[in-house]
Amino acid sequence: MSWRASIAAAAVSLAALSSARADPCVAPRVDVAAWRIVRSPRVPGFTLRLPRSFTHDTGTEAPSSAARWSDASRARFEIAHRMTDDTGSTPLPSADGRASYARCEDRVGSATAIIISYGEGSTAGAYVVHARIQWPDGEVLEVHADATERARLNELIAAVRTVRRAGA
Repeated sequence: MSWRASIAAAAVSLAALSSARADPCVAPRVDVAAWRIVRSPRVPGFTLRLPRSFTHDTGTEAPSSAARWSDASRARFEIAHRMTDDTGSTPLPSADGRASYARCEDRVGSATAIIISYGEGSTAGAYVVHARIQWPDGEVLEVHADATERARLNELIAAVRTVRRAGA
């Protein structure tokens, strides 16, 4: 085997390995430019973008520091404000027994986010996103969202990445 053939074989092997281990933290390619900016008086000082099909969900009970939006029966999105010393934070789920689980650390504006997404099989709300977004001063926003379709999961992850805090 010539040295050129050896180099070509090595390059093909490396390309196959890198494509087999796709980075789960790569942002889904979802165009959010046409999405509307939403906010809630229950969580003042924060905005995010959601698809126009989402409506503010006032019919469900939520804690006074939480806001919910839904898209008919296909997806739900909730944000909850947590103070820096709040011990009521929801622990982020682990990969135990979950199909297609991904845990990523990402920048969301000036904040750091831990975004967890996973599929739960063929049940309603089969795709779930949990995120904890923390600003440098310690302020925290938690996100819980679910969807019945894989395409909606990518939209929910993209929506998490649009969360902004006024003045940050």
